[in-house]
Amino acid sequence: MSVASGHERADSRMGARVTPGPAKRQAPRFESDQILAHAVLIIAAILAVSPLVWCVFASFKPFKEVMESRTVLPQTWTLASYQTVFGLSNLWIGFRNTVVVAFSVTAVSVLTSTTAGFVFAKYNFWGKEPLFLLLLATLMVPFAVILIPLYITVGSMGLSNHLGGVIVTGLCNTFGIFLMRQFMGSIPYEMLEAARIDGTSEWRIFIQMIIPLSASPMAALSILIFLGVWNDYLWPLVVLSSQDEQTLPLILNGLQGYYDTRYDYLIAAAIVTVVPLMAAYIFGSKYMIRGIAMTGLKF
Repeated sequence: MSVASGHERADSRMGARVTPGPAKRQAPRFESDQILAHAVLIIAAILAVSPLVWCVFASFKPFKEVMESRTVLPQTWTLASYQTVFGLSNLWIGFRNTVVVAFSVTAVSVLTSTTAGFVFAKYNFWGKEPLFLLLLATLMVPFAVILIPLYITVGSMGLSNHLGGVIVTGLCNTFGIFLMRQFMGSIPYEMLEAARIDGTSEWRIFIQMIIPLSASPMAALSILIFLGVWNDYLWPLVVLSSQDEQTLPLILNGLQGYYDTRYDYLIAAAIVTVVPLMAAYIFGSKYMIRGIAMTGLKF
């Protein structure tokens, strides 16, 4: 009996020490709604990218093939369109003007949006909420409504037919103020109060604390503003009349003739114009996604 009981106790101890192994992970199941969502996204991506892909290949086609061929790939590869486009002096003038306008508006507008967003989020003053609602109401006003008054104002400032007339109207961005205010609301007040107790001035708080914390939203806003200014057509068309002051969208429009248009030149010039935009988005896409996520906005 003692031997049997000893064996039983040994078995019980061994059994107590045995632990079940880790459960096998099951492969994730794709439900029908997920498959449908992925299929819709893939189709939408193909439809969005296909015109750009066609333009890239069409820029290497001769003019006759662009007009008559229905195939995507060129039958005769040529760089004649790019050679002609790169030889246009006004294209480089338009590129220079567009760079000046885009970088100036982006830099100043991001700074003013960050400053105004910080003020609306972290300071209390009389009329704060009505003023912010009035500011947001301007987003619902179509640009065509204020086009003529804006042109008269710019003309009275002596900035008509000058790049300054395009730049000065973009120095403040209402959407940028709203975007930065949404992010500034997540910064704790205790951090700012601790800095004030230590004797830090408001400008130093803004420069050394707020701007470094707002790097991702500011990067996202910079990309959005840069893309919008680079592609802007209507306002530069109204303000700028001299060829020496025109931007790239106006130069592209000038490649179209009244009776005949060389679409091979137009497509090649459009590809040259869109390359900086693609480079800017590829470089800052992760900052843009992170910045939009930090502000809590959903598109």
